[in-house]
Amino acid sequence: MDKSTGGIFRFLKGLKCLAKWIRRFIYIILAAIMIGFSNAFYDEIRMIGKTRNFVQQEQVIDDEDINE
Repeated sequence: MDKSTGGIFRFLKGLKCLAKWIRRFIYIILAAIMIGFSNAFYDEIRMIGKTRNFVQQEQVIDDEDINE
């Protein structure tokens, strides 16, 4: 039995496994960034859209009504 290729095969298998974990890690990071940007964009749109509801009108008080 030839054992000389066993070490190289294990090394290549280890590199393949490492590459798979790095790829998964990159996908997780990209997904987290995309979720963060979408949440920030949603909050910004929501804040812009709801400012119209929070605009308060000034109440004009006539001096004549107070002095009577």
